[in-house]
Amino acid sequence: MGKALLAGAAGAALGADAPQERLRAQVCVVGGGSGGIGAALAAARGGADVLLVEREAVLGGTMTLAWVHTWEPCSGADGIPRELYDAMKLDPSAVSVPDYAKGSPRRGGCALPFEPRALVLAANAALAATGRCRVLVGTTFCKARVEGNRIAAIEAWFHGKRLTIEADLFIDCTADGDLCADAGCAFHLGEDPKNRYNEPSAPETADEAALNACTLVYRITDTGVKQKPHLPPGVKPGLCPRPVHIVVMPNGDHLLNAVGMIDGNALLHLDYSRMMAEAYRRVAEHFHWLQTLDPKEGGHWTRFVRDTGYGTWAVTGIAPRLGVRETRRILGEAVLTEHDCQAGLRGQKHPDLIAISDHAVDIHGRKGRLYEVPNGPYGIPYRCLLPRGVANLMIASRAASFSHIAASSCRLSRTMMTLGQAAGTAAALCVKHGTPPRQVDIKELQSSLKSQGVAIS
Repeated sequence: MGKALLAGAAGAALGADAPQERLRAQVCVVGGGSGGIGAALAAARGGADVLLVEREAVLGGTMTLAWVHTWEPCSGADGIPRELYDAMKLDPSAVSVPDYAKGSPRRGGCALPFEPRALVLAANAALAATGRCRVLVGTTFCKARVEGNRIAAIEAWFHGKRLTIEADLFIDCTADGDLCADAGCAFHLGEDPKNRYNEPSAPETADEAALNACTLVYRITDTGVKQKPHLPPGVKPGLCPRPVHIVVMPNGDHLLNAVGMIDGNALLHLDYSRMMAEAYRRVAEHFHWLQTLDPKEGGHWTRFVRDTGYGTWAVTGIAPRLGVRETRRILGEAVLTEHDCQAGLRGQKHPDLIAISDHAVDIHGRKGRLYEVPNGPYGIPYRCLLPRGVANLMIASRAASFSHIAASSCRLSRTMMTLGQAAGTAAALCVKHGTPPRQVDIKELQSSLKSQGVAIS
């Protein structure tokens, strides 16, 4: 959502006289987060010449920059995520759980924390090893050039230079579906009304501002010395909601995710700078509460440090970016809904499943809800990656074609990476056979994914 402001400012400053360069690739992946890493790596390994564009200085998106560097339990993430984790754990200080299989609900269902630096190193090494993927970090997508029902090129800014990037196929892996939206694809925001998909939990009247809550994650360490709690001037007790998800990092630090920190609809009304400023205030208040909490009364919040509380702990860092769970949801040829989440694989009829997930339906904020999916893993159709109306475009991110409810279940990083792997594999097949994404042979795609270790059944 901040991309348009950034691109606009850059354009105003540089103007039409900025240096220009034209680049060409068979597949252009926009966004280097979870989906983008999976898409670029799979497409390049499949034989396509790939260009990966990422606006930040490092890859990883929410995992590395919003500090959600813990993979919550989910099934089906046995392709590229497992490979990257195996590379990360070669550094004994980078992961907390050596056995990747424990990250599946079927094998123990524990979280898999890791140091973000290890993910960046592993992703960069894997992409470089393909010999077919050029990575451009610090490169901000700003415009799609659409001709008929195809994207001919995109425009981006790279350190004062205007880039025109042409490609046969584009994969939108931006968290907000920026490329799809700029290309004119339809999308939804917020809740879906009951009459849209007839979902069991959907409201009769939808609230488009009811987005999943945002969080600014912070990290603390035990100094061993009693700390003096500090509440900044003007910050009142109770400012930040109390629920917090605590992850123990490999070195013993605690990573704190106050899950309902900022109502998601703030994205629709505040600029990103104001949201970050307010999130900083709430981090300060939240940690002050934790520092002064009586461990005998703290229950869940102090169980990580037994009876000692957090009186000797100090903040060692705050994530550079806000953790955003939901914005746009692009409409695709199929929409994953709550019906899919509840049906499980046995109850679904889709012939084109390319990934599975079984994380709970998990919505944070003022209209929050949480329940485990009742019938085990469910599948995600390939058609959810095909935005309506644009022939040479796919999407693999949390902005793909999901309902509000279904998105809250399948939005986890490893699932998004697996969707990226499916999109990248499909793109490589398109290049190989000279066919558009909608004419990909589904059985060939599924067979290729299975050979890469992706679970789809």
